[in-house]
Amino acid sequence: MAYIHDIVDVIEKKYGLIVHGDAQKRQSIDGMRFFNENDANIEHLSPNVLYLADFSKYGQLEVYGDILYVGAGKEQPGSDALYIEENLDMIDLYNTIEDVIISNHQIYLKKQTLFNVLHSGHGLDSLLKTAYNYLNNTIVICDSSYGIISSYPELADTENLEIRNNRLSVKPKNSEDMEVKKITERIYHSVYPFAVKFDDYPYYWIFESIRIKHAVVGYVCVRCNEREHTESDLDLIHTIAQMTSIQLQKDDSYRNPQGIKYDMYLSDLFARHYTEPLAREQLQRLGVRPREYFFILACCFSTESERLMNYHYYIQQLSTIFTNSITGIFGSRFITLVSTSDMERMNAGTEQRIITFLTMNHMIGTVSYPYDKLIDSSAYHNQCQGLLSQISSEPGKSPLYYYNDYYLKNILKSLNKQALVEASIHPSIKFMKKHDDEHGTNYISTLQAYFDNNRSAPATANALFIHKSTLFYRFDKMKQLFNITLDDKDALFAYEYSLRLLE
Repeated sequence: MAYIHDIVDVIEKKYGLIVHGDAQKRQSIDGMRFFNENDANIEHLSPNVLYLADFSKYGQLEVYGDILYVGAGKEQPGSDALYIEENLDMIDLYNTIEDVIISNHQIYLKKQTLFNVLHSGHGLDSLLKTAYNYLNNTIVICDSSYGIISSYPELADTENLEIRNNRLSVKPKNSEDMEVKKITERIYHSVYPFAVKFDDYPYYWIFESIRIKHAVVGYVCVRCNEREHTESDLDLIHTIAQMTSIQLQKDDSYRNPQGIKYDMYLSDLFARHYTEPLAREQLQRLGVRPREYFFILACCFSTESERLMNYHYYIQQLSTIFTNSITGIFGSRFITLVSTSDMERMNAGTEQRIITFLTMNHMIGTVSYPYDKLIDSSAYHNQCQGLLSQISSEPGKSPLYYYNDYYLKNILKSLNKQALVEASIHPSIKFMKKHDDEHGTNYISTLQAYFDNNRSAPATANALFIHKSTLFYRFDKMKQLFNITLDDKDALFAYEYSLRLLE
């Protein structure tokens, strides 16, 4: 079996010509025949058979089926069909098309073999081993946190890979390179394999996302260092991605034996059942080295229906991203306790990894303030949980939210007295907002830019692309219209607080 568009593509490339006509490109062809006098008397030809016809003899017949006319010149056939203007050797053309059909049939048989391996329950490793016999290039299955789920042959690549929490994982420099080159973004949006080149390698790498419903749970990576890839390889890799998706959904190999211990420890920690020395001792027994600082990450699915895998599948990925951490499950939420040596909660590479993980799995996450006493974890856990309950992921916006950016709204919303909160907005800001809405002025955005630029008039003027004199004119108008004063620190705090509430 071959699709008509595959056959057309091969003909055009081999003979350097154009195949005209509006045939259905996804129409499948199982065999070939030369069109003859008997066929000319049949109105509807055999389905899934491509008929090769001499245009000078049969071009004006009205017959229905899959026909390719040869030697049409500038004329068009009497019925919808494919046609070639040039005269070609019919036997050579027949053999060319037959080769395409046979080649595609071989791909079909390979797919069937892969399906049989999957159906027999031999697992992902056997699936990749069988696929390697066809591709003759290294195949790697990664999850959405760049952890290695499986590979064939077994990887021993210390240049690109490292051990993170007892799991083989892509090194940060490589994952960051994938982000910069937008390969991760292409994986997220891809529904078919694509080939890319990296500066440091002379061969192609092929990637395709592994999806369950609409979520990207990982990706296939094929390193074409043993032989160059072909178009049929891409079709086979597409099948591998689909079958890996099926295998992951039924595979129990991602269970976390420490899960219950982690849940119990975090529950006791948040309930303040430990002293500081005992909390640190217990954490160390769970494999985490207590360092100077801690922070909490809480994450959940945008909707519960987005969860497609066993909870421990996601826990394992979180442990790959945050190496010195434990993750527990609280209801439908994942709570990760991370210990670091730095007040910066995570570096740029780690931040990008967690953002990628959250994006691909349709999740949102919140990050607490850093803190130094383990027994204070309950308060910082509540920071994350409270913020997580109040936010929702927006298209085009990062799925990761820092408490540092939302603390004011979080505190005020926790009062559960919306009218009181709204009444606390400074009246000058209320009147300014109303004036902007009614008259199309931009006083609010000007004042916001002033705070965004550390209350520096020159920096604000540059940010707004206006002259300083124009900025001071606006400030004077604010004073006249709304009684705004910019030389009172308490008033400035009230204005900035009010603008935060309007966001």
